[in-house]
Amino acid sequence: MERSSTNDLRRILLAVTETSSLIRLWHVVAEHLADTRVELVAIFVSDDRWHRAASLPFTQEISRIGRANVKFTPKRAEQINKDAVDRTRIHLQRLADEAELKFVFEVLREHQATQLRDLVSVEQDILIAPSHLRGWPVYAEFARLNCPILLVDTED
Repeated sequence: MERSSTNDLRRILLAVTETSSLIRLWHVVAEHLADTRVELVAIFVSDDRWHRAASLPFTQEISRIGRANVKFTPKRAEQINKDAVDRTRIHLQRLADEAELKFVFEVLREHQATQLRDLVSVEQDILIAPSHLRGWPVYAEFARLNCPILLVDTED
């Protein structure tokens, strides 16, 4: 990911998960858009617990519409994750387009958390994240970043 040669370009890093309230998070992003030299980097933090659960031999997927329960497989976990990523990317792209904001979308698995450091380069950058990420292992990497972290309560 290329960075402007001048320090006048700031990044807003927006961490989201499949359960994040994008509208609440976007309101906080909008508050930080006064600077016209802002780039938004949305980071979809993938919940590896889906993948770990899918690897267990006894895990079942329970249908909400009355179908029979089926084995929850790694392939199914990956499909659920892909669907969540796609929905989130589309929604955030729409919001960024409306705000006329440069937008980058990254997917980060928990085991890739150390790559977060590559996304922050100046102290003026800010990380906006849902407060429930505080309980995830990836939060330890967030805390090591050289930028302010703004946790947003997104619980309904």
